[in-house]
Order: sequence, then C-alpha cells, then structure tokens
Amino acid sequence: MAAKKKKITGDKKRKLLLVLRILLLTAALLYLFFFFYNNYFVENKAKLYFSSVDANYLKVEERVLDEKGDLYLQLFKELKAGPTEKELVRTIPEESKLLDYQIEGNNLKLNFSLELRNNHWGGSTGELMTIYSIVNTYTSLDEVESVKILLEGEEVETLVGHLDLSQPLMYNQKLTVSN
Repeated sequence: MAAKKKKITGDKKRKLLLVLRILLLTAALLYLFFFFYNNYFVENKAKLYFSSVDANYLKVEERVLDEKGDLYLQLFKELKAGPTEKELVRTIPEESKLLDYQIEGNNLKLNFSLELRNNHWGGSTGELMTIYSIVNTYTSLDEVESVKILLEGEEVETLVGHLDLSQPLMYNQKLTVSN
C-alpha cells in the first residue's frame, strides 16, 4: 500500500508562512536587542589583579573604567590605587608612573618610571606579585598577548633581582585564583 501524500491547502500555506514570518521577525528583534545591549549598555569593566595578603596568589577585582579615557593609562592608575577588597593588597608602589606604552602586534611594551624599582618593597615574592599583577591585568585585554617591562625607556634584566624581565611575559594562570 502506497502512502498517501497530504496536500497543503492554500489557507494552510498562508498560516504557515505567517508563523514563519513572525518567528523570523522575533529572532531579528532579539538579535538587535542583544546587539544594542552589549554595545551600548554594558559597562566598560576591566579585570585588575592584586595580591592576596599572604602573597600566595593574585585575585581579580573588577573596576568600571571611563570609556573615553586611555584604557592602558587607566588600568595602571587603578592598579596603583590598590584594591578595594580587604583580603587583597596593593602590588604597585604609589610613586610609580607609567610613562608611556607601545603596542607592537599582540605585544605591549610598558615604560615605567624608576620609582617602580626604587620604591619597591623587594623580595622574590613581592617582585613576582608586582610583575604578574601588571602582566595578568594587561593580558586580560583581548588585544594583548604578552607584556614587556621597561624602566625609563631601557630594557631591564629584572625589577629587584629575582624575576627575568629580558623577554615579554605572558599571563600566568598558576598565580591566579578565581573569585
């Protein structure tokens, strides 16, 4: 026995087309809503990395940044200001300055004043927390893969004698803990 093919009448075709049009219109409206929401209503949040009190790890603290200001300078300003959470501590000496920066491909060169070294509290752990606080913060940006640290425009082998800064550094997940 052959299966009978069911014909769709003109009235049913119109109803089916109407339902399809409504679904397409709904999908288009939802797409536009999410597009505008993500581009115009989501705050410009940045991830900053600060040291735990015991200096065993870095933890993220989110900050809202001014969309009109220079992102790289704002990130350093916020790092220098220190954390707002009690269980975290600052990683950057207050007197330090970010003199300028250059982006070459996915590598970011950050040029700091000598105060980053001269006013640093020292120690291998302190140096590790300072450097990776900077590196992890900047590499959390989509466009930055690695960070090269300079002091007064000069390449340096180390900040205070413990961590090799002769090469660009990448994000260090081993030092971070999730919130």
